[in-house]
Amino acid sequence: MNQKQLAYFLAVYDAGSIQAAADRLYITRQGVSRALRQLEDELAQPLFTRTTNGIAPTDFAQAILPHVRQLLNEYDYIAGTQTLAAQQHSVVTVYALDHIAGWLGAAFFCAFAAEHPDITPSFIESTDCGATEALARGRGDFAITTEPFDTTRFVAKKLFRTPFCLRMHKNHPLATKAVITVEDLDGAAVAGKGRAYQCFQEKIDRHFLAAHIDIRILLETSDETLLASLAAANKAVILEHGYTAALVSPPDTIVRPFTIGGEDGADIFLLQRRDQLPTQSARLFQTFLVRHISMHPKDLQESCFQTNPATL
Repeated sequence: MNQKQLAYFLAVYDAGSIQAAADRLYITRQGVSRALRQLEDELAQPLFTRTTNGIAPTDFAQAILPHVRQLLNEYDYIAGTQTLAAQQHSVVTVYALDHIAGWLGAAFFCAFAAEHPDITPSFIESTDCGATEALARGRGDFAITTEPFDTTRFVAKKLFRTPFCLRMHKNHPLATKAVITVEDLDGAAVAGKGRAYQCFQEKIDRHFLAAHIDIRILLETSDETLLASLAAANKAVILEHGYTAALVSPPDTIVRPFTIGGEDGADIFLLQRRDQLPTQSARLFQTFLVRHISMHPKDLQESCFQTNPATL
């Protein structure tokens, strides 16, 4: 099988018609049909059956569909790498928790570009699980995430510690407390990143639901601007990491420290695969990142509770 056959299969699947797929691909119907027959012969399985409404994918086609999509995505990734290589630039791909790049700030990337003009950092925002999964599949050079992660698969370097925070309107009843605990949230409306993030899912399930704390989860989203607007409107208390709290400061809101099961924060790690040697560009990026953070320490225990957060 080859890339063209897989692409034609996917086009027919998505279009639901050989003719419609041919029109989208700007080729003849016969060309698409021939590629499908060759693929079916090689796989020894039919991919589509005729129905009164056209064609329908077989169970076998449904089973291989996600793998075909992944293979074609890999082809696109390699093609993109070749394009960047033609520009004589190395790319370091980092799958990172949402807003890590924003926390590092424009000054970080400008300084890196000045020192390494031939290396392009490519930051892809993700959940913690999404970041480690992408790294495990070899889609990137690094992941920046929180615990837990598989230490048998990844080498970890701690970058910094971020506190757990609650953002709220300054007139919210909890605003008078210096430090807020899970029990204080009984009866409150809460919003945050939610269960798509393993770190939050584990803590919500263990410390909120298992403890029968009566909270109303109003919204789960990675959109910090939307979460901040809910706090500004006094509609919800926002559960967030300190590094994100330091980025957004809407009027009339405050940030308070939050403890969950005795924990007041989480460590942020830089991960790479144990079974994959880093490229020279990746090693240079890691050295620069670790050095930059150590030379420009952010005391997140304080800065995220200020009205105007510090920047690197």
